[in-house]
Amino acid sequence: MREKIKVAVIFESSPFDRKGLFNAVHERIRHLAGTGECEVDAFCIHARDNVLTRMLRHTSKVPHPDSVVIDDVKYRMLWYRFSVTDHMLVWKLHREPLFFGALVRRAVTMLDGYDVVSAHSFAGALIAAEASARFGIPYYVSWHGSDVHTFPRRNPLVLRRTKALMEGATCNFFVSRALLESSSYICTDACKRVLYNGVSEAFVRFPEQDRLSLRARFGVDGNSKVVAFVGNLVAVKNVTVLHPLFRAIRAGYEGPLQFWIVGDGKLHDKVVPAMLADDMIDVRFWGNVPSEQMPALMNCIDLLVLPSLNEGLPLVTVEALKCGTAVVGSDAGGIPEVIGHDCTVPLGPAFVENMAVLACRMLSDDCSGSSGNDCSGNDCSGNGCCDNGCCDNSYYGNRRTLPDEMDWDKTAAAELDFIRGLV
Repeated sequence: MREKIKVAVIFESSPFDRKGLFNAVHERIRHLAGTGECEVDAFCIHARDNVLTRMLRHTSKVPHPDSVVIDDVKYRMLWYRFSVTDHMLVWKLHREPLFFGALVRRAVTMLDGYDVVSAHSFAGALIAAEASARFGIPYYVSWHGSDVHTFPRRNPLVLRRTKALMEGATCNFFVSRALLESSSYICTDACKRVLYNGVSEAFVRFPEQDRLSLRARFGVDGNSKVVAFVGNLVAVKNVTVLHPLFRAIRAGYEGPLQFWIVGDGKLHDKVVPAMLADDMIDVRFWGNVPSEQMPALMNCIDLLVLPSLNEGLPLVTVEALKCGTAVVGSDAGGIPEVIGHDCTVPLGPAFVENMAVLACRMLSDDCSGSSGNDCSGNDCSGNGCCDNGCCDNSYYGNRRTLPDEMDWDKTAAAELDFIRGLV
């Protein structure tokens, strides 16, 4: 019987505040292990910030266990100190941090004996490259978004290192075509492919009665529609336009509306207080929500707005479509690859106004024949009435289907096929 391929997966994220990157890597680990051909061990890198560093970087205090188990996946924690001095060295002076090198030396020894290393983003790739140089282990890197389109542009040191890591990897996988194309400023002489993320099985369209019960529990009036932003309150998400955008949607839509903000981040004080004080809009701030609660919330949202300046492949849009939620977003990064260009708006001077117009059009659409086809006799409580073939309107998000490639089983099969060629 053939022995299983020993794969080490290494990346920097937080199992204590699980969001896009962590969830994407977690699903890749689960599905790769689920093929039955790989023995997958997970290593999670995490900064150990002191009080001053947490204040500077707007990070939270977290426990420091040696390992964390989630869905039967054990994450061995690789802790490193990140001081105020390190922050200044890396992001102000563009120099090497003081303490990360010690982590690299310690972590490399843990990778000895693996057949292949799967790294995600910059920190994971640094350690994988060192392990490859020392032990001859092949490594490949998956890139998810800001690690390509933002951080290397801001820091010449990160740019040089990212270029070397891409060129040294056996292959570089990007979560969208747009992200792959945007990586050309880093390097062109490297193996590059697209490997899409999928969506957790937990994200499905709930039966209509369950959705109504959830909406009632969350204080949503039966006649109201919910417009929501879901994500980190950070600059790349373009969250400073949310207030004027919500006001413009409120002004342009005649029916009752509730607005939700799900998530938190560095720009909280620039976004949330002004909205909560605005009598024109009825807004609820949820803060950070556990991953397990997100399918329920998504089933209560009628329209998701994503005004990002850039994205890799935003999982929140994939999750929304699977729950029958309409999505309107900026024509940036991988967003159009998920929701289609007809549901996006170009960034520019009239961005807020144009997005509000499209959002109101999507909110006004329903299954009562507004598209020219009467769906009233069909059961639309499953995955959206277009699954019954009765709607031709392209604006309403729950009438879109995801591209076939955005499926975790297909992603795992493609990744396994690649790994087989390395060992």
